Amino acid sequence: MMNLQTLLEQSRTNHYKTLVIVDNNKQQDRIINALKELDWAAFDVTDKVLEMIEGIPEGKVKLRIGDLLKKWFTNFPDKVILYNTTILYSPNLGRLNPVGAFKYKSRTKETILIMEGRVSGDRIQYSDYGKEDYSEMDVSELIHVKMEDIDD
Repeated sequence: MMNLQTLLEQSRTNHYKTLVIVDNNKQQDRIINALKELDWAAFDVTDKVLEMIEGIPEGKVKLRIGDLLKKWFTNFPDKVILYNTTILYSPNLGRLNPVGAFKYKSRTKETILIMEGRVSGDRIQYSDYGKEDYSEMDVSELIHVKMEDIDD
């Protein structure tokens, strides 16, 4: 078991200040509630993406979503929790993935990325191989942990 504060300290000193938490049981409130008193802001990525792409012609969404996400991230507070990220795997959005979408911007902001998937060493896999939303992400440069391995 790992202590959340210890994980955050490790992440804070990492080049990419992102802590990736793999959570397949929708337990993001455990993290949000533990950190809300410490000035962490939480955002539902699916809700925000749906809001962003509203009004964009369907054929243009893939072209614009990356820039929209970067602009959104730029306006974040210094400590942010991102959850409900599965929309990013959608073929309609160009099969982005949460790690790729936010990793590089996390050099300047502390980020907790809560996402679904299977941990396999330094890789996280989402969906099943061969499915159109399948994604495999390298998290070797990030601190990562399964939700069930975090102490309360």
